[in-house]
Amino acid sequence: MPINSTDDRKSDGHDDGGPLQHLPRELVAGAIVTARGARCRLDATIAHGNCCELHLSRSTDGGRRVLLWPFDRPIANKRLRRPVVVPLRRWIRVIGRAAGQTIDPATPRTRMTAAEILPYQLAPAIEMAAGASRMLLADEVGLGKTVQAGWIISDLVEREPGARVLIAVPAGLRRQWSAELSRFFAISTIGVDARWLRDTVAEVPAEVSPWSAPGVYVGSIDFLKRADVASALQALIWDLVVIDEAHAATAPTERHAALSGIARRARRVVSISATPYSGNPAGFASLAALGGASGETPPLMFRRAREHAGDARARRHHFATVRISAAEIRLQRLLERYSRDVWREAPGDADAARLAVTILRKRALSSPASAARSLTRRLELLRGSTAAPRQLSLFDEEDALDDDLPHAALAAPGLADTAREQRWLTVLIDAANHAVPHDSKERYVLRFLRRLGSEPVILFTEYRDTLLQLARALPPALHLHGGLTTAARAEVQRRFNADGGLLLATDAAAEGLNLQRRCRTVVNFELPWNPARLEQRIGRIDRIGQRRTVHAVTLVARDTAEDLVIANLAKRLARVAATLGDRDRLAAFLTDTRTARIVIGGAPDVPEPEPFEPVVVPVAPPTDVRTLRAAEQVRWRRCGPPDDSLFIASVRASPALPGGFVFAVRCAAQTCEGRLVAARLVIVHAIGDVSRPAKAAAARRAAELAIERLLPRAIHAVRDADSWFADVAREHDDALQRQSLREAALTARGAAGGELQPGLFDRRALLQAERESAVEERLRAEHRERLASLQRERALNRTIAVAGVLVVWR
Repeated sequence: MPINSTDDRKSDGHDDGGPLQHLPRELVAGAIVTARGARCRLDATIAHGNCCELHLSRSTDGGRRVLLWPFDRPIANKRLRRPVVVPLRRWIRVIGRAAGQTIDPATPRTRMTAAEILPYQLAPAIEMAAGASRMLLADEVGLGKTVQAGWIISDLVEREPGARVLIAVPAGLRRQWSAELSRFFAISTIGVDARWLRDTVAEVPAEVSPWSAPGVYVGSIDFLKRADVASALQALIWDLVVIDEAHAATAPTERHAALSGIARRARRVVSISATPYSGNPAGFASLAALGGASGETPPLMFRRAREHAGDARARRHHFATVRISAAEIRLQRLLERYSRDVWREAPGDADAARLAVTILRKRALSSPASAARSLTRRLELLRGSTAAPRQLSLFDEEDALDDDLPHAALAAPGLADTAREQRWLTVLIDAANHAVPHDSKERYVLRFLRRLGSEPVILFTEYRDTLLQLARALPPALHLHGGLTTAARAEVQRRFNADGGLLLATDAAAEGLNLQRRCRTVVNFELPWNPARLEQRIGRIDRIGQRRTVHAVTLVARDTAEDLVIANLAKRLARVAATLGDRDRLAAFLTDTRTARIVIGGAPDVPEPEPFEPVVVPVAPPTDVRTLRAAEQVRWRRCGPPDDSLFIASVRASPALPGGFVFAVRCAAQTCEGRLVAARLVIVHAIGDVSRPAKAAAARRAAELAIERLLPRAIHAVRDADSWFADVAREHDDALQRQSLREAALTARGAAGGELQPGLFDRRALLQAERESAVEERLRAEHRERLASLQRERALNRTIAVAGVLVVWR
């Protein structure tokens, strides 16, 4: 039975002036009680002025519940541990299972999970439990970063049941995140969108924020960046903010501004991106700065390759050069002349005009059909014969995915002489329409598909109109683009994984999809200008579960501007190699691009990039012994909680096992509020002369007497018991210190304020300032309470409970 446990009649240090509800002495952390007809363990007690929280876990399945004393009155079992005499074989099995359920301070506390436990995926959760406040999950595509974030979320929810977690994801991944957290970790999420916000605001009082309740919220990045939503989120303190596909929210964008403001209110921030650095130092710096406070260290980055997951498969990537037809060459040359004229003569906003012709050039490199549609739309906009681009409504139910024609960007005039520009566009449209039947890349793909036969293939293109043109020319295929709803995209993914075939997809609709079940071949119809897109596309099939060599083919048109695109890619990839190392998966494309540059453009090797200031981010080490041990502990915990009975067995002494008593003792370290920090099983052998027990009752009496007389001296003789507790206390204190530093940084950030100049006859600005001041004061009070709670948790109590006794008789 416990020798040193805590009485938590008043553990939170807060007194609201009401009568204190004292608990019976037998209701202490670790006690076995009967509550509402179920046998439970009392994990912790938190006293308030007029009631007391009792945190219980059921002995049968480990399920959690919280009851309030005195409204519920659990009954403590008279004997905290029921002595059971069992055969020796069962005793060894039960004690061996208890020995496997060791708990370290940073071991993930997750109990219910259907996920396969891969040690490298636990490392981020271990670092977060050890006190890390900001983290960048940047493993290669397909290594299960969603599951790694799930370990972090489930561990936090297990340690802090009242935690608020916000997950910001691309619109198409909301259902996937909710499904995986539910399937693997039994976490129920709250899907947030405009409809949820309207319904919740209508139900809660006006002074209550709809985001204030504890829970795990999942919303799209573009919904959360709305001004009204972002301001409400920034008025709260979040225990954890997770940003998926964070490379799409780098500065300077509205997404980055909104997420940065929310992350500055978060105790922990996890950014997820398989391609965090694509050669743009400023973008990478803004990603590393998400949630950072002045003086804080950069986030810890996890950048692991497939080798860390035990996957040694090769990947083959090939740049295929395509000779374009005479009609396509004419279109490209005319576009080059037109874009040069616009670059020199653009009236008014030159940047807007140059952006328009850049879009035309990019879409012409994709396909003549895409060029024809873009040019036609631009001519209609300049003539004023079509309506202006639609203004999105305030409550769009689903975020638009950007693979359609950018109407607003194409409306900017390019030449001062409007009539001359319209004549230019008329000529270009005629050239594009003439080139559509002679699309060289389209013919190349047809030949390629015939050679592959029935092999499943994914064909990526950047633009939806190119996809629709290919759908008319190629064999029957599934379509995956931004015009589909989330449910339709999920159905396409299901059908392709089940039946294979040909899948035509755009980047906007394919983020985060798992398509590796049947497919191993990816074709890039045009060369992306951002190297990260190559990795994202190939990563749809090069993932955990893929058992074959992955093949990727990228089509590059000869005698076009794509040789300049390759040169730009090579420069950006050289920066990636300089920052993340030559062995990085994205940097591995550098060799391919250099070769393609020589073959296509006939140019010498790409020169080194211009000097730049690299962003230094610490990289976590590979899987270590601590991670492997934590994985083993989590596997053991799947077997369920340890049995609370006191198991007794007997065996005859031998030269290897002298007579006496063998105690299996569970040592634990708990906070003053009863939260378990660490636990281990210690085997103690007290040598002595013991007679053979005649019956089970005699063995039970002998074990109970030995516990009372011999156990304290035997525990004292264990050499490493004190050192183990000291190590646990030090690791626990280090984690709390790191959390306290983050909390103090958040408190200091919210304390700044400026002077207000009130209006002479208008008090609106003054009232708004008062409301903001009240919010800041509330947040500062919450920070102070958190700091006080962390300080209280520093003191640890050591508890000892006997799990089994082996009577060794002579």
